[in-house]
Amino acid sequence: MLRAAVIAAGLAGSLVLAAGARAPAQAETVLRIKNTGDIKQLDALFTSSYPTRDMAYLIYDTLFSLDGNYQVQPQMVDGYTRSQDGRTYLFKLRDGLKFHDGKPVTSADCIASIERWMKKDSLGAELEKRLEAIKAVDPATFEVRLKEPFARILDGFARMTAYPLFIMPERLAKTPATTELKEFVGSGPFKLMPEDWIPGVKFVLAKNPDYKPRSEAPSGLAGGKIAGVDRIERIQFSDDLSAVNALLAGEIDYVAELPPEMLPVLEKDKSIKVEKAPVLGKNLQVVINHTQPPMDNIKIRQALQYAISQSDSMQALFGNRKDLYQLCPALFMCGSPYETAIGSERFMKQDFEKAKALLKEAGYDGTPIVYLHPMDLKAQRDVGTVMVSSMRKAGFVVEDVQMDTATMFTRRASKASPKQGGWNVFITGFAGDALMDPLTNPYVTGACEKAFIGWPCDKPLQDLWQAFLKAGDDAARKTAAVEMQARANEIVTYIPLGQYNDLSAWRKTVSGFVPGATLTYWNARKSD
Repeated sequence: MLRAAVIAAGLAGSLVLAAGARAPAQAETVLRIKNTGDIKQLDALFTSSYPTRDMAYLIYDTLFSLDGNYQVQPQMVDGYTRSQDGRTYLFKLRDGLKFHDGKPVTSADCIASIERWMKKDSLGAELEKRLEAIKAVDPATFEVRLKEPFARILDGFARMTAYPLFIMPERLAKTPATTELKEFVGSGPFKLMPEDWIPGVKFVLAKNPDYKPRSEAPSGLAGGKIAGVDRIERIQFSDDLSAVNALLAGEIDYVAELPPEMLPVLEKDKSIKVEKAPVLGKNLQVVINHTQPPMDNIKIRQALQYAISQSDSMQALFGNRKDLYQLCPALFMCGSPYETAIGSERFMKQDFEKAKALLKEAGYDGTPIVYLHPMDLKAQRDVGTVMVSSMRKAGFVVEDVQMDTATMFTRRASKASPKQGGWNVFITGFAGDALMDPLTNPYVTGACEKAFIGWPCDKPLQDLWQAFLKAGDDAARKTAAVEMQARANEIVTYIPLGQYNDLSAWRKTVSGFVPGATLTYWNARKSD
């Protein structure tokens, strides 16, 4: 019955494909994909949208990249030197790098791209504070001179989070970071086909014949990036059911995120492969407003830790499919270099009696907890229902304010009291590539008004963030990260609700996906 429903409902998918422009030449190999979200613009410094960033990785290249073990590797850079005092870096570009307009990549392009990036990225801003000068030595070599040693410069150049350092022509990189780019010229393995880009319908890339890949094997975002197909068409669908039908019918080749309820049909089809998406994963989080009572009381926040259940939350999403998620005590993601369980005892074992005891100790008087509860997304709706029930069982009085997601995003920015349009608690989600790095995890800065929504304010956490930033080696960084998690869990900056991977499905004619923390399509190949 489900298969019949999927096929019947998929006519919309065919209509979307039919709405595309001319068919490619028969000799072309075209990879047609369905990914989450639409591509409405492509300036990765103008939006933190993951769909924008992931497609931009195909168009633009980076000076350095993170490999599959999250280690920094040269990408556009052929080699570099660092002075003995750690203040001067000299970078030499690889030979033969060209932009899509045919012009060579030069030091001036790299410098302008770095200067634009520093205005937006948090680690870039820390670099700019320490920057004495950046200048071209020759067309393929540039120098970065610092006021003081800064061990994180290469980490910044290799960033894979919301604002990567993409290299573009100087004429475009001179655009202020506050102004959206209108032209998108990179030097990556694929180039944009602007005449075929129809927002809401499809986004099209074509192989860059001038791209010169590195000789190393691909690993994460590093190594040899091979354009294994002639063309990539990212098709927009109105719903998941239509996309699944198009995949079953062979009209598209890859679906990045699948609702679990659609698995039975796809897992039975011998022409389809279903696996966890080849990325680190995602995490849902309980976000707490530290500025408004009663959640400004640390003991009440700790009581909330005891109230939650990762197991119940994940079962609300995935039912009995325990293979699709894991219970994870790490604020920086399980499987990441900074994984630790320290300080997780309260939220890894639900205990209503301990929650009630902490509420009593805190003098909780039954003030309603305003919970923002979107009902138009499954994760928010179902996990939120479990959350509200658990809070009530633990002794909280909860005002369950139901709304749509757009309204939640607007209201959560309010710093007003809950009675005047503010809030106390809501659930959101981040991908692992943001959470895994203490410098990009939005919940562990302790930066008060400058912190992520919820605005935790804590001087010890601020000092630990700086210690991590300034740490000179992996061991020192791991020590600082462990201390950050311990402190963040003590003051309850947020509560993780479990870790999971999206499920992807693709036709078995497609191969070559490179596992990593982000989803990319270089090296993907398609056979007849």
